[in-house]
Amino acid sequence: MKSFKLIVWVLLLGSVSALHAQQITGTVVDESGMGLIGATVLVTGTSTGTVTDIDGNFSLAVPPVANSLTISYTGFSSQVVDLLEGQTDYQIILTEDGIGLDEVLVIGYSPVKRKDLVGSVSSISAEDIDVQAGSTVQSALRNAAGVVVQQSSGAPGAGYNIRVRGSTSITASNEPLFVVDGVPVISGDFAQTGIGGQGTNALADINPSDIESMEILKDASTTAIYGSRAANGVVLITTKSGKAGKTKFDINSSYGFNEPIKLIEVVDNKGYTDYIEERYGTRNISALSSGLDTSVYNNWQDLIYDRNPIVSTDVSMSGGDAKTKFYTALSYDDNQGALNGTRFRRYSTRLNLSHNPTDKMVTTFNLGYTNSNNKLIQNDNNIYGATSSAILLPPTVPIRNADGTFGSVFGLENPIAATTEYQNRLITNRLIGNVAATYYLLNELSFTAKLGADIASLREKVFEPSTLQSSANGQIAEGSTTNTRLINEYTMNYNGSFGTTQFTAVAGAIFQRDDIVRNYFVTNDVPTNNFPSADAAANPASVTGDLSGDVLHSYIANVNFNFGSSLYLSGSVRADGSSRFINDRWGIFPGLAAGYNFANGGNLGNIDLLKLRASFGLTGNNNIGNFTTRQLYAGGATYLDAPGIVPSQIGNPDLIWESTAQFDIGVDAGFLNNRIGATFDFYVKNTSDLILNRPIPTTSGFSVVPQNIGDMRNVGVEASLTFVNVQETDFDWTTTLFGAVNKNEVLSLYEDQPQDFGFATRLAVGEPIGSFFGYETDGIFQNQAEIDAVNALNDDRDYQTGVAPGDIRFVDQNGDGIINDDDRTFIGNALPDFTGGVDNKLNYKNFGLSFFFQFNLGNEVYNNNLAFAEGLNSVFAPTVRAYENAWREEGDGNVFPRITGGSGASNNRQDSDRFVEDGSFVRLKTATFSYNLPSSVLDAINFRALRLYVRGTNLITWTDYSWFDPEVNSFGDSNVALGTDFLTSPVGRTVEFGINIGL
Repeated sequence: MKSFKLIVWVLLLGSVSALHAQQITGTVVDESGMGLIGATVLVTGTSTGTVTDIDGNFSLAVPPVANSLTISYTGFSSQVVDLLEGQTDYQIILTEDGIGLDEVLVIGYSPVKRKDLVGSVSSISAEDIDVQAGSTVQSALRNAAGVVVQQSSGAPGAGYNIRVRGSTSITASNEPLFVVDGVPVISGDFAQTGIGGQGTNALADINPSDIESMEILKDASTTAIYGSRAANGVVLITTKSGKAGKTKFDINSSYGFNEPIKLIEVVDNKGYTDYIEERYGTRNISALSSGLDTSVYNNWQDLIYDRNPIVSTDVSMSGGDAKTKFYTALSYDDNQGALNGTRFRRYSTRLNLSHNPTDKMVTTFNLGYTNSNNKLIQNDNNIYGATSSAILLPPTVPIRNADGTFGSVFGLENPIAATTEYQNRLITNRLIGNVAATYYLLNELSFTAKLGADIASLREKVFEPSTLQSSANGQIAEGSTTNTRLINEYTMNYNGSFGTTQFTAVAGAIFQRDDIVRNYFVTNDVPTNNFPSADAAANPASVTGDLSGDVLHSYIANVNFNFGSSLYLSGSVRADGSSRFINDRWGIFPGLAAGYNFANGGNLGNIDLLKLRASFGLTGNNNIGNFTTRQLYAGGATYLDAPGIVPSQIGNPDLIWESTAQFDIGVDAGFLNNRIGATFDFYVKNTSDLILNRPIPTTSGFSVVPQNIGDMRNVGVEASLTFVNVQETDFDWTTTLFGAVNKNEVLSLYEDQPQDFGFATRLAVGEPIGSFFGYETDGIFQNQAEIDAVNALNDDRDYQTGVAPGDIRFVDQNGDGIINDDDRTFIGNALPDFTGGVDNKLNYKNFGLSFFFQFNLGNEVYNNNLAFAEGLNSVFAPTVRAYENAWREEGDGNVFPRITGGSGASNNRQDSDRFVEDGSFVRLKTATFSYNLPSSVLDAINFRALRLYVRGTNLITWTDYSWFDPEVNSFGDSNVALGTDFLTSPVGRTVEFGINIGL
């Protein structure tokens, strides 16, 4: 009975206390006195709180035990305000945070302030994304140390090659995991329908205008919780959301142009005729082909490259109240490439909602839909492509012959035909979204259930009319692909404090399923180009399709301790089970981190932050395909005229994921009221169990089998500095400098035997990936006496077979007196020694200026284009520099070999260092100049904001590279032929004029 009375008294006292909760009101303003809409006001140490209205006002019921309020707002330093007895109204002035240390990020399923991070994270803001002026997500990632971004082609909508702290795999994908509003999305080059064409960019379906921020997770303590997909880093994308207050309308529209940065100088009709005379001894070029005419001159590059328009329009609406907030947007982008015939159009819409049905429940709904229409042409990495034929096709070929057909010789495509006749349409419809509900069991404890989806439907049709060289007398190919990813996620979060110690914890389970359905067919012999229908084709060449899928089950846990904002500890673990593996499906991926802030308490004078941190963790790479581990069979075989199936792949059920162990030590610092910020990181990444092909006896019916047989290491340093140079009422100026060094080394291979990976690329122990392998050149043989002299040293054996004066001389590396395959050596590397950039943002009164310089130093490019355009041994049109500087007589000082079609021809086109060029560059990557109308004008026209701007990309490039663009990687994400330039469409220069309107 006494116990019962005690319980009743406690309940009554609690009720009385609740009845006496105090109502606190106030206003949150900036230093100029302007109210801040959407600022968060919380009772310190709890989740009880509210947000400010359009004028910065708030009202909050505060329990009697509360001692203070914590006020935060993006871009401003958080402030803790003590609650004074008898005072119920407060005015809180927030000051701008120079380097954003109080910004709250969601890392590894838990919220954390930037100043409390103990991992390596780079952030890209909405302003940075806007300044980059690209229509793709990846274009803004260049603004982070340790991240290398290369567009694989200049075609609109083309894919990207992205490396975060170097490459961690040789045969699997090296692209980071992209997570949009908590949903890991399909990225990379979309798997096309199996009918050819160029790779496309799956992330082009995400509109950058809808993005609020991106966080790049680089060390293992932040990426380990993403487990088997995080070895290449993780990019967290957060889309925009509504804020409480008056509904806002924003309109952004721009119009501009896309033009080639550079064209290649090729001989004209007279130069080509002179070249043929030197090669064949006759000026009668029509004797070589009836398609050549000395009276004709066509500069093919001028005919297919142009200044083409780009258009973009975005309209968004956002707002809400304390319970419900919304953001919705519509956008249209139309990007016509500098190469005629290429075009990427995108229609996108987004709806983001959040609603609090009760004080204990929060629901969110995020959905983005995109329809894109990509017009491609036969181009990249293709001798029949427009880029290659515009350089190699002789200028003496007419656009059209007398009979109306397109002029062409030597099997090359007519560039005009390639850009106008070839038809390739890729239409994509894509949904990316999630719905989630969070219920607060206690103020500190919540449960969240989330359902996420990424559904992409692709349809592609290719028609190659009979007017094209590559056509099979008129060919049609059609295909469709549907990619479906569904994710169920359940997490429990705890966020509380014990005295001065803050503690967060997360535990959860995640279930993901991916399915891919593909169908495609190819038909030949279409009778007429005016009716490109598969039904009319005389020869159905192939009809096929496939269905594949995989399942990933995961369990996660994460804890973070903040001991008085001085000592930080963090730990996470993820267990992944994947259907892609057979005998060993589960992997455990832990991560640990610790940090100590020596400047806490303000005892270091002008040093506001001085945090030393260290981390270690394990991540994986399961991007090996769904059936790499399995024995596969294929149809299409016959036995005794009966249909049958045959083995098509030998499996390896013992394969496991490639694993990367990473150690990181870093320092974060802030000085002079955070007017100066600095970050430094040193890391070591060791990747083991690389999946490579091991040779097996051909009696098995196969030559290789995949096996975990390799190891690789990346060691690097990253640094960034941010200076708020000026921060005055009428003028502010911020500069950010960052740079990184990454050294890659292959540690082991199968029996440590080197492997060749296409073109001049070789993989070898002790060398970095992307190493070029070939002959080292030693000038040009000037006369026959030089050739006879080296042959005489070898008992009259040929030092270098089939050579004559004017041919390239190779170095005898092993000293045996004979040039052969054993004399090949490493002649360059595609990986840069140093990458980085310098970003400046200035605002003076109503004017704004931002400009970003990017640099890559120390990398080489294997320019395979030169073997065609500067081989000087074919009927292709040569470059002006090669023709004018070709060797013609002893001692003429010319550095290019002789013009020949006979002996020595193959020598002069051997893989050698004469095709390896310095790919270093410094580039004015982006620049934006803007003007904001003054408030007096805005009030008169009843606008919230109006901004006019002009912006550009790839404006100026300083480089010694001879071809279109040093920032090239023809084969995208693959490490096969890394750093090779092979007949690739160049990236263009863009200039846009635009207007932002806020209502």
